[in-house]
Amino acid sequence: MRLTRFAALALTGLLAAPLAPAAAAPGPGSPTAGDPYYPGYGNGGYDVRHYAIDLAYDVPSGHLAGDTTVRARASRGLSRFNLDLELRPRRAWVDGVPASWSRQGREVTVVPVEPLRRGQVFDVRLTYAGVPGDKGRGYLGGWTETRDGGFAAGEPEAATLWFPSNDHPVDKARYDVRVTTDATKDVVSNGTLVSREDLGDGLATSHWRTRDPMTTYLATVAIGDYEIREGTSPGGTPYVFAINEHLGRAVRTSATRSVARTPDIIDFYSRIFGAYPFETSGGIVVRPPIGFALENQTRPIYPGQFFTYGRNVGVIAHELAHQWFGDSVSLRRWHDTWLNEGFATWSASLWAAHDGGAGLTRQFRRNVRLMDRTDGWRTKVEPAPRGDIFDGAVYRRGGLTLQALRNRVGATTQERILRTWATRHRYGHGTTAAFVRLAERVSGADLGPFFRAWLHTPREPAHTRANGFPRSMR
Repeated sequence: MRLTRFAALALTGLLAAPLAPAAAAPGPGSPTAGDPYYPGYGNGGYDVRHYAIDLAYDVPSGHLAGDTTVRARASRGLSRFNLDLELRPRRAWVDGVPASWSRQGREVTVVPVEPLRRGQVFDVRLTYAGVPGDKGRGYLGGWTETRDGGFAAGEPEAATLWFPSNDHPVDKARYDVRVTTDATKDVVSNGTLVSREDLGDGLATSHWRTRDPMTTYLATVAIGDYEIREGTSPGGTPYVFAINEHLGRAVRTSATRSVARTPDIIDFYSRIFGAYPFETSGGIVVRPPIGFALENQTRPIYPGQFFTYGRNVGVIAHELAHQWFGDSVSLRRWHDTWLNEGFATWSASLWAAHDGGAGLTRQFRRNVRLMDRTDGWRTKVEPAPRGDIFDGAVYRRGGLTLQALRNRVGATTQERILRTWATRHRYGHGTTAAFVRLAERVSGADLGPFFRAWLHTPREPAHTRANGFPRSMR
């Protein structure tokens, strides 16, 4: 058969065209997010969009029964995938179809009847039950059982003790949390209260919703006897405070006066760092001496013992700074902890100077002397010490780094760097390398040697203006 010129060209094109690659066969999702500091945390193969957490909590026994639906998008074809949960699952469904599951430690592997396609949005529902209060993490927190209820607070983990999740900061999502418990108890969580429904028989269900993306360890719920206070800051940010009613009178008074500064601090930081990133703010003061405060998104948790000796506005200022640095701009990997803790430490100093306390230079000198006494200069800030990412030197040296940067480039430029960082990475993630690049771009200075001296070198930076030391350092 004789081919026309156009037919021949068309045939040539078909013969020359490469074959479309075959779709990759579905495979198992990773049981880890790949963070070398916490290799068992998180999972791979999907991206969570939303958590719908439905809990029933029995106060006398501490027993929790959960029914959680995780909506996610498959980032590859999945024959099975993992969730992190330490309570025992009962049943599992994927898109409404019963699925098989297995559990090893905190890893729950779910096998759908039909593999998931790459790009497919799916719902995985798990029912589960147990007593989470017997699996706390000591000073790292977890689920704390109390005489009047219980609460979730812990870093770098807490979520696994009350809902199935992709438990690593790299995967943020939105949340709806519903808690059914004794109708005489208050329930406080992140975000905004949607409803509270009396079910009869002495039970009530409270529904809280988080509008903005949140990492798993920042999710919280507190059940117990609380005095609830609501209002709006002068700058227009709503707040909800919850103060446990079983605190001693003096501690309760000090705590109330301290958290009452929240609206002022939020408005002050908003002027420096840019608009407050979330729809609401506030705080929860709990009774047990858990040993740490935590920046749970929109609702930081403060243990009562922080107010034993009177007002403690410093801890409030620290945790509220995290709403920008740690909550809105989160870590991509845990070794960059200084991006959370150093930033919050310096911000609390900025607030103290604004609120009539010692000036920034005086605080800087005081902290340098403290680093000398504690031999803190031997600790590198980045990467944080493996196995102790919350070493006190990470907080102090991280905060000193930001003040040294201010001394180096000037207050206006340093604040512009922080504001640009908080705005550009809002609801996302950051790394030390990205922060250094931004600081150099905004300042127009070569800051590589400066950051190497302050973050990466296990000794005190040289006493030079280029390294951010003001004159007459000591």
